[in-house]
Amino acid sequence: MVRREWTARVLGVGGLEGPEGQRLRLERRAAALLAWLGLEGPSLKFSLACLLWPDSPPATARGNMRQLLRRLRVLGGGVEWVEATAEQLALAPGLWVDVAALKAAAGARDSARVLEALPPEGGAPVLLAGLELDADDELSRWLVGARATVDGWVRAAREARIEHHLARAEWAPAQALLEGWLRQEPECERAGAHLIRWHYLQGDRGAALAAFERLRATLSRELGVSPLPETLALVRQIEKGQAPARAVPPPLPLSVQRPPVLTGREAAWRQLEEGRAAGQFLLIRGEPGVGKSRLAEEFAASQGRWLRIMGRYGDQGVPFASQARALRAHLARRPEVRLPEWVREELARVLPELATTPPRPPPDPEGSELRFLEAHAEAMRLLMDEDVVIVDDLQYWDAASAQVFVYAFGRLFDADGPPGLRPCFIDCYRRGELPAYSERNIQHLVDTGLARIIDLEPLSPEEVQRFVASLELPGAERQALALARYTGGNPLYLIETLKHLLETDGLDKDWPAHLPPPGRVAHLLQRRLERLSPLALKLAQVATLRETPLPLALAAALFEAAPTEVQAALAELEAAQVLVGARFSHDLVEEAVRASLSPTEARVLGSRLSERAWH
Repeated sequence: MVRREWTARVLGVGGLEGPEGQRLRLERRAAALLAWLGLEGPSLKFSLACLLWPDSPPATARGNMRQLLRRLRVLGGGVEWVEATAEQLALAPGLWVDVAALKAAAGARDSARVLEALPPEGGAPVLLAGLELDADDELSRWLVGARATVDGWVRAAREARIEHHLARAEWAPAQALLEGWLRQEPECERAGAHLIRWHYLQGDRGAALAAFERLRATLSRELGVSPLPETLALVRQIEKGQAPARAVPPPLPLSVQRPPVLTGREAAWRQLEEGRAAGQFLLIRGEPGVGKSRLAEEFAASQGRWLRIMGRYGDQGVPFASQARALRAHLARRPEVRLPEWVREELARVLPELATTPPRPPPDPEGSELRFLEAHAEAMRLLMDEDVVIVDDLQYWDAASAQVFVYAFGRLFDADGPPGLRPCFIDCYRRGELPAYSERNIQHLVDTGLARIIDLEPLSPEEVQRFVASLELPGAERQALALARYTGGNPLYLIETLKHLLETDGLDKDWPAHLPPPGRVAHLLQRRLERLSPLALKLAQVATLRETPLPLALAAALFEAAPTEVQAALAELEAAQVLVGARFSHDLVEEAVRASLSPTEARVLGSRLSERAWH
C-alpha cells in the first residue's frame, strides 16, 4: 500500500498539508488541475493546458502548463505531486486528494468513507470554493457539473449514514449529521423529516411535533409549498403514537431485481439475428437505461459462448487503453494459446507484461504501423473462441483503439468461411455521446455493409403494460399507465420507480402527487442535464415554472440572447430528449430539471419572468 505523504484538499477553501504539519496554499489553476485529475483520472497534458488557458495559443498553453508543474514541484520542495509524461498527467501515488477519495468511496457505496473525505472543519464541501469563472468555457461548465456531482455524492452518503445511525439508536452521530445538513439547507424537507424521526425514536413526541411545525413554517415561508404526503403520513403516525416505518426496506422480489422476460424488443432481436447471419458488426444505441446491455446479453447467450468488455470513462485520453483492456480479457480466457513471437513483440508495445526484451514504445496513434495493426488482427483471430463479444459503453473507447479494432475487424471479414461462423461483435453505446472519430468509423462500416445499427427506443404504453404484467407484482398493473407517463417507457426508470413504490408500500395506493427520481435514475438524468449548454438548461428550468410555453421573444429578452440562439437551445433540448415540442419528454425529466434549481434561483428566475411578462 502506498504511504500517504501529502494531502491536497480541493473541497472547500483547499490547500496542501505535508507529512510534518506543513500547510501550503494552492493557486487557482493548480487547485483546478488537482481537482480535475482527482475526479477524471489520468488526462492528456495538452487538453488540460487548453482547459486551464482557453484563450492562449497552443504553444503558450503548453508553456504555461510546464511552468505550473514546475511551481508545484518547488512548492513541495521537489516532491512530485503530479506525474507527467510527454502526453499525459496523473496524480502521484504519494498525494491523497480529498475529491478522489470521495469519488472512490461513492463508487464503492461506502457512505462512511465519503464523509471522512470531507473537510475536517465541516461545512458545505463546495468543490474549489471561491473559484468562480465568469467565462463560458469548458472549465466553467465542468466545474458546475462537478460541483453538482460531488453534492449528490455527499447528500446520498449523509442520508445513508443518518439512516444507519437511527436504525442502531446511535443518537449523537445522527444528531451531528442532521444539524450540519439543516445549517446548509434549512428548507430541505428530507433533512427535516429525519429530524422528526430522530426526536420521536428517542421517545420525545412533543419535540418531534415541534420540529414538524418548524419545518412546515420554513417550507411555507421559503418555498411557498406544503409538506409532502410522506412527511404528513410520518407525523400522523407520531400523533397516533405508532412507530415510524422501518429504515431498512424488505427484500425486493427477484423479478424486480432482474426482469425475467424481455418485452418490446422483438424487432430489435430480428435485426440482431439478420446481422449475425450476414457476419455484420452489430451496434445497439439508445439513451441510458433503455436496455441496450440486457438485449445484448440475452442475444449473446442464445448464440453460445460470449464475453463482455467494458469501455471506461477516461480511456479517451490514453491511446490504446481500451484495446489493451480487451486483449487482456481475451488472454485471460485463453491462457493455452501461444502467440507467434512477432505478434507478442508488437502487442508488448501496449501490454508490457508480454515483453521478453525491453519493448518498443507504442506507435503514433495518428498513423499506427502496419506490422502493429497486423499483430492485433492476428491476435484477435487466434484468441477469439467466443461466439459473441459484447463491448459496453463504446462511447468511452479511445481513438487509437478504435482504429486498431476497425482494421482488425476488416481483416477478419476478409477471412474465408461463412459469415455466420465468424465471431460476432455487439457494441452498445449511448445515443449522442459518441466522439467524432467513432461516428466516422461506424458510418464507414455501415456504408460498406459491414455494420448494422439497431436503435433501441423506450417502451410504448402498451409495452409498459406487458412489461409490468410480466413482473407479477400485486397491484402493479393498475399503475402501468401512470408508470408509462412518469418514466417515458425507459425500462431502467420503470424498474427503479417500481422499487421505490415497493419500498414505500405505494403499489396499492393512488399515484403519489410528488415522486422524486429514485435510485440510479437521478444520476442518469443529472448527467443528461450536465451536457446541456447554459442557455438550454435555463430554458428547461423556466419551463418548470410555467404552465404554457415560453414565447421566443420573451425568452430572448429574459436571457439577453438572440432569437436564433434561443431556437438553437430549444433544438438542443429536443435532441437531448428533455423536451418534446413544448412539453417535457416525461415527468421524471421535469422533476430532475426542477431539482437542478435551488430555492433561491427559482425565486429569482420566477421574479424576472414575472417582470418581463408585464413589459
